[in-house]
Amino acid sequence: MPDNAADCGGMGAAFGMTVPMLLQAVLFPFLLVMVSAWDIKKREIPDSLQAAVALLSLLRFSPWNLAGAFTALPYLIVAMSGSRTAGIGGGDIKLAAAIGIVLGLPGGVAASVMGLSAFIVYGITCSCVRRLTGRAGRAAYPAGPFLAAGAAAAYFMEIGGWII
Repeated sequence: MPDNAADCGGMGAAFGMTVPMLLQAVLFPFLLVMVSAWDIKKREIPDSLQAAVALLSLLRFSPWNLAGAFTALPYLIVAMSGSRTAGIGGGDIKLAAAIGIVLGLPGGVAASVMGLSAFIVYGITCSCVRRLTGRAGRAAYPAGPFLAAGAAAAYFMEIGGWII
């Protein structure tokens, strides 16, 4: 495998990326889109997709990235303290851990903040629309697509040098 960006050729060299970095930059968003589509359609995230996301961390492995798994801790606490019928599921918790392992702790926190902020805005907007149209009751929305969007944004901010 090439050790420097010049050996990568093409687009990788233009952006100063090694082959593993370029491979991760292509596969990470692809897997996040798959996670999102699956979660929207089936309201669950398969372990195989979460494992694939986590395995991408091996392309640019750093022991410090393992600390990123702790970004799943708030999701776990919310899931354990909430109702058993709705809320954050195990798939969301595992996805947050997998994303954290790829991005590391700072990137994982940034991904969670961005993804959950978008999720909250979406949920509030949908709730207001439901109330204005006379539909009562609560509705459940998949969190995976929002976590994935936050992860993609944080990832590209990180490789662009915008996250410490």
